[in-house]
Amino acid sequence: MTGRAHFIPALTKPYTYFSIIKEERDQEGFWLRFFLILAVSGLLHALSFFAAFPSFKTLLFVEAAKLSAAELELLRYIVTVVGGVWGIIVPLLVIGTGTLFFYVFFRDVGYKQLFYLMSVVYVLFLAGLAFELPFQFTTGAEEVVQPLGFGLVGVLFFKHGFWQELLNFINVFTIWGTIVTYLALRQLSFKEKKYCLVVTVGSSLFWMVLYSLYAALVSGQLV
Repeated sequence: MTGRAHFIPALTKPYTYFSIIKEERDQEGFWLRFFLILAVSGLLHALSFFAAFPSFKTLLFVEAAKLSAAELELLRYIVTVVGGVWGIIVPLLVIGTGTLFFYVFFRDVGYKQLFYLMSVVYVLFLAGLAFELPFQFTTGAEEVVQPLGFGLVGVLFFKHGFWQELLNFINVFTIWGTIVTYLALRQLSFKEKKYCLVVTVGSSLFWMVLYSLYAALVSGQLV
């Protein structure tokens, strides 16, 4: 039995949507939508790298090269292409890792269904990236504060480091993704509601903390 892959109903009415497809092993049209995710992710990351080029120009090795205006413009397009390629790789890594992670706790759901669920949730990541783009083009910064969340609180109350990164990560899109994941697993899995809630919220917090530590360490601003 097959069903149609519909990302919008899956994001807006996850409990109802996944109750309908939980007995279906394949979703018709999924792979077309998945490749669309890759294309959109590549485009958004390319635009993000293009917008953030002023930040790349301040890197020591770029300044030391003393490039001409034409060479800088060429470098900007090279960086944009690299960003686009990276944007295609990112969803493969994120969706694949997320699927394997949840498969440890929800083997009864199956790899295919979990992969589909993680693909749906990744759409919210793309929405968040798209929402940040105008601010990147305005500031030319590599990273901007996510306005639909607690990022501004982190900027105001924490000068540097881990807490600033973590609060910026807590926004409408990550919370929405956590809710979608929980409600979907409630329908797809035979596990108890409490189990689904603890694993979903716990995994979200785990990845937020891990990413925030990584970002803070890379920037040299752990504290």
